[in-house]
Amino acid sequence: MNASPLNLQEFLPYKLSRLVNDMSAGLMRDYSHRFGLNVSQWRMLAASAQLQPTSVTELTEYSGMDKVTVSRSVRELVDRNLLSRELDELDRRRATITLTPEGQRVYEEIAPGAVAFEEALLSVLKPAERKAFSSVMDRLLDQAAVLRQTTSRRFPRGSGPRSRQSKA
Repeated sequence: MNASPLNLQEFLPYKLSRLVNDMSAGLMRDYSHRFGLNVSQWRMLAASAQLQPTSVTELTEYSGMDKVTVSRSVRELVDRNLLSRELDELDRRRATITLTPEGQRVYEEIAPGAVAFEEALLSVLKPAERKAFSSVMDRLLDQAAVLRQTTSRRFPRGSGPRSRQSKA
């Protein structure tokens, strides 16, 4: 058997993929049964809540997901009356996406559980480790964007519930 130069168990992309998959599965247990959402739909609902009014292009850039998956998830959420899509009056080629009242209600029911899940996951880290981890993740996101020759998909500073908590 040949020795491989790649140790998959120590390969960062593999470890990150495993972490994302395990976190998504843990989170999905709650919202998929209660609301019938899959991972992509939840991500688009949450991203729309952060960015609204927004567009498929903005959601694609923000989430790092491919445009086909984003478009399909948005369409499914529109069909379920969780998102609305209106043609932009200034640019008829662009559709503006916002949460419907029902979408806002579902988001507000899921978000606290998602934050609690994140808190439980990070509970194994000391406060200084959390801060360092967040900084390292931001730098890796930026570097991955450079390596892909695209703009960073890091969350805008000051958005979301974690930014409000960190200021407290």
